[in-house]
Amino acid sequence: MRFRVLGPLTVTAADGREVPIGGNKLRVVLAGLLLRAGESVPVGRIASWLWEETDDPDRARGTVQSYINRLRRLPELRDLLVTVPDGYRVACDAGSLDLLRFRELTATAQAAIAAGDPAAATEALSAAVGLWRGPALSNVDSPTLHRDEVEPLTEEWLRAQEQWIDLGLDAGRHTELVPQLRELTRAHPLREPLWERLMLALYRSGRQAEALRAYHDLAELLADELGVDPGPALRNLHQAILTGDPALDPPAGPYPARRTAWPIGPDHPNPAETAQAAATPVSPTAAMPATPTPPVAPLTTALAVAPPVASPITAPAADVPLPQPVGAIPVPRQLRPDIPNFAGRRAELAVLDRLLEEALGDSPDASRPPVIVSVQGTAGVGKTALAVHWAHRVRDRFPDGQLYLDLRGYGQGRPVEPAAALETLLRALGTPADRVPVGVDERSALLRTLLAGRRVLLLLDNAGGSEQVAPLIPGSGGMVLVTSRNQLRALIVQYGARRVVLDQMPGDEAVELLAEVLGRDRIDSDPAAVAEIVERCARLPLALRIFAERAARFPDTPLRRLAAELRDERGRLTALDTGDGDDTDLRMVFSWTYRALDEAAARMFRLLGLHPGEEIGVGAAAALVGPETAPDEAAATRLLDRLAADHLLRSRSPGRYDFHDLLRAYAAECAREAGEVDEPLRRVLDWYLHTAHNAARHLPPGDRTVPAEPPPQEVTPLEFDRREDAVGWFETELANLMAAVRTAAAHGRYGHAWRIAAVLVLFRDFHVPGPAWADVHRIAADAARRDGRPQEEGRAINHLAEVHARLGELDAAVARNTEALALAREIGDRDLEGFVLADLGGVYFRLGEFEESTRCYNEALAIARERGDRRLEAETLEHIARNDNGLGRYEAALERARAALAIYDRMRDPYHQGEALRTIGIAQAGLGRLDEAACSFERALELMRRYEDRRGEAEVLDHLGRALLAAGDLAGARDRWNAALRIFTEYGDARAAALRERLREAGDAPVGDPAGLPKTRRA
Repeated sequence: MRFRVLGPLTVTAADGREVPIGGNKLRVVLAGLLLRAGESVPVGRIASWLWEETDDPDRARGTVQSYINRLRRLPELRDLLVTVPDGYRVACDAGSLDLLRFRELTATAQAAIAAGDPAAATEALSAAVGLWRGPALSNVDSPTLHRDEVEPLTEEWLRAQEQWIDLGLDAGRHTELVPQLRELTRAHPLREPLWERLMLALYRSGRQAEALRAYHDLAELLADELGVDPGPALRNLHQAILTGDPALDPPAGPYPARRTAWPIGPDHPNPAETAQAAATPVSPTAAMPATPTPPVAPLTTALAVAPPVASPITAPAADVPLPQPVGAIPVPRQLRPDIPNFAGRRAELAVLDRLLEEALGDSPDASRPPVIVSVQGTAGVGKTALAVHWAHRVRDRFPDGQLYLDLRGYGQGRPVEPAAALETLLRALGTPADRVPVGVDERSALLRTLLAGRRVLLLLDNAGGSEQVAPLIPGSGGMVLVTSRNQLRALIVQYGARRVVLDQMPGDEAVELLAEVLGRDRIDSDPAAVAEIVERCARLPLALRIFAERAARFPDTPLRRLAAELRDERGRLTALDTGDGDDTDLRMVFSWTYRALDEAAARMFRLLGLHPGEEIGVGAAAALVGPETAPDEAAATRLLDRLAADHLLRSRSPGRYDFHDLLRAYAAECAREAGEVDEPLRRVLDWYLHTAHNAARHLPPGDRTVPAEPPPQEVTPLEFDRREDAVGWFETELANLMAAVRTAAAHGRYGHAWRIAAVLVLFRDFHVPGPAWADVHRIAADAARRDGRPQEEGRAINHLAEVHARLGELDAAVARNTEALALAREIGDRDLEGFVLADLGGVYFRLGEFEESTRCYNEALAIARERGDRRLEAETLEHIARNDNGLGRYEAALERARAALAIYDRMRDPYHQGEALRTIGIAQAGLGRLDEAACSFERALELMRRYEDRRGEAEVLDHLGRALLAAGDLAGARDRWNAALRIFTEYGDARAAALRERLREAGDAPVGDPAGLPKTRRA
């Protein structure tokens, strides 16, 4: 098996066949693990590669787990993806992964250099660089993965290239290196060390004029792109070329000691950072370890240090009037007052600090372009508070002043026009009113002139869009801090603005904010109430401060009583209003963004408040608004993207959107006020129901879904061509489908409630059932009762019993099945009676009551044959065979299980064939026919894996291990048990503990005694 990441991601099997990795998300997971080969990678890190951010670790863990499971379905990857505590690891070595081989070769080169063997070092580096087939992971789309993992890897490649070039320069191959250096400088035009090597190679080739031309080309590029001059190393080299310094001549010896151990790895500055900071690029020789004095002195010590060249400041256009001196103009100090009890936002403050250092550092040069930072987020998230607080912290770094302007992009009144904003700023900088130009362009030019070369912080608050901000951007110097509910995408694209996105506060910081206002003692007095308050306020700073103000007015009122006011979703927004101005009325603050939307986007926003689940996809959103607003998914995507641009929605992964609870409550309130609830809710429930039916056709057994009427004309459910896509949809939408059941029942749409729950049953085998499943089936049973559908009520109670059984609550399972059985007999539904009896037999089997179990199974079998229900007949035969195995009646078990297998074969149901083969294998092992048992288990294993039934796979591996132990193959048994243990552990299955104990005792276990095999019990 070979993996290659140094170029497009490829996986090649041992026979030379390329293994396709379908779907970008699967490639992201595999690629990320390969880049950290041998390391334990936490689930949270993998999730960050898949999505920029996520607030739901449990959902992220489940989704990551599903992607790992899908990768393990590939036989070539199954044993290489290892589950570790809280994460995963890929097991490979330098022989199977090109990245590890690359690092092995570069380490070999370093050792050769240290040993004084340049030929060996050159050979190793040539091989290392030759492993690269293009940009790393060029077929893997993940901005986070490329930023965090691939960019440092590209830096390793560049350092290896540079070291190989230096060995060539030391060997006198300067002429042949020129073409490659020209190609590298074209590909990485801002990387100064490459230009240094190109200039040196040209000079040594007798091409002094071209070397000087290269310097001037780079100087022009840096001035145009970044507004900076070349760094000291290049300036020194330029001076040396002008004077013909002999230190530039080719080395006299075969291998000078200089330039031989440059660092490759995270300690070397990132090329993008070097280009942007670009104040004093570090010469490679500065990083050398101590070495013997070389025959020729190192370049940086042999050259005199030239003074830096000053950057000229362009004069303003002739038609732009300059302000005349009017005496001493005070330095502007316009920042709003800081919030004295500001709390939290430590991560965002650190990001702003880092951006400030990139902008200013220790350099006095104010002629560089300004750093523009866009602080973005939804209404009430604390953008202005953060920006003002940080600006006060760093105001001493801007000695030429701090300007503040509220652009009123959102709020009461009209937004500030650019012309008016420019006039305000010019007047603040001392321009007399009669000297302010008339046109926007002229005012903008004058502002750039006045701010050129000055360290000024310009805080533009509450911007409505990029077009409002662009004319206010200085040409050089200082920093611009913009706050907005809009994403200001054009500002980022056209001006390189950096984005700082504010989301809901972390829980601990939200508590810290409350403590700053209410005092630590009051907060510590009732932690449970505080936790509820934080979540009911959606961890939104404005909501928390409004609540804290009210709580401070009633110091003797327990916090739990005040928290109760927030529990009613419809009254929550009313509770979050101080009654003292629009800025402290959360409903009004939200309305300013909502009212700025066009009608289609506003309708999409308010109807999203009706959506049953927390996260929504494009198809469901299109169903909510209907074809009159979104005739297709492309139109729905445009509307959703518009809402995300104004931070009314979040998009954590492509095509998925959500918003916090307070915005959801406001959106639902707007929908109710518009009289739009019933029809949008019906459409989205229809969409979920019919899409679920389409997906269920690809799940085993695909013919047991509750028949559904054709979807309404205005609803277009998804269609699926592959089972993997259907399973993936269920995995993604499971929480929404469960919420749809609850919402449908709450709104009296009982038919939708029990029908969606019934379809979900088919997906349950692909998921670890929990209490939420029990709630769904309780609701479904009640909905069917209210809908006058006793048969479906009985089915729902039966499904509830199955969940109890899966959870190990066997007494509850017997009680619910007994209830369902009585209902089935009361209404004369023989089909339902048969299903329930079969399930009762399974529960009694697990309780060890084999005779009662067999009685129930025999009654179910008789009903199945009476009704001609071949599937129920097969299931019941297989279950009776399990009982026979449990009682040691292996011949009878084998006969019944084979009869069940024959029925499944005629029905073309490979999934249940796997279950029958498992039972056959257990019977064969009990009869001592161990080779036949192993063959049956292997066939069952193949089918379980095909349908991604991980728990079933683990059960078969467990039984296969027992058979191998009985056959004397202890190593084979331990191998299968370890594989089963990994799956049981991953799914939190209680059988993991017993399997660990068996593995510990396996060394002392007797072999060759099939009768001593442990009795089997179905999970």
